[in-house]
Amino acid sequence: MSDWTLAGKAALIVVHMQHAICKTPSPLEVLGHGRAAEEDGIVPRIADLLAAFRAKELPVVFMVAYTPDDARFPAYGGFWPGVQQSGANKLGTWDVEVIEELAPADGERVIPNWPFDIFRQTDLEQHLADLEVDTVVLVGVATGMSVGTAAFQLADRAFNLIVPSDAVTDGNRQLHEAIMAGMIPAIALVTTSDDVIAHL
Repeated sequence: MSDWTLAGKAALIVVHMQHAICKTPSPLEVLGHGRAAEEDGIVPRIADLLAAFRAKELPVVFMVAYTPDDARFPAYGGFWPGVQQSGANKLGTWDVEVIEELAPADGERVIPNWPFDIFRQTDLEQHLADLEVDTVVLVGVATGMSVGTAAFQLADRAFNLIVPSDAVTDGNRQLHEAIMAGMIPAIALVTTSDDVIAHL
């Protein structure tokens, strides 16, 4: 166990571990996040964290990406055409359900967001405030997209942030490694899932 102290009350936020992104075959597997999740073994690590948070009766929140009917798709960037053409991630469909291995327990919030910002047009900030959360443990996919964006958003709101390096990944390996080596350590404690569990 490494030498740090958990600051205040912790919550676990699980980002976009849903069928359309993490299952094969699925509409968005071309992004490679599901393949990376399997290769890196992040699903069992997230499952371990879920079990530990539940055992301590600490809050768990799941974010799922959805595509609203009136979604705008910018002209530039490789991400937008794939999502638009796939027609994926409509609310109420299999696409936006959390994968079975990490299924939410009764009472755990599942909050839809679009596209990367987990706070935009959601009640996440108020939900965390209502729960008196001080520290967020952030896991899921993808490091170069919603997880990385969420990390900055949480830091900007002055949450104490912990990112277990074995519980996040990205289909773009180079981007994942650069963010985990450079950006995330500037705003978060980077450790392992086992180390987080040991400190709960």
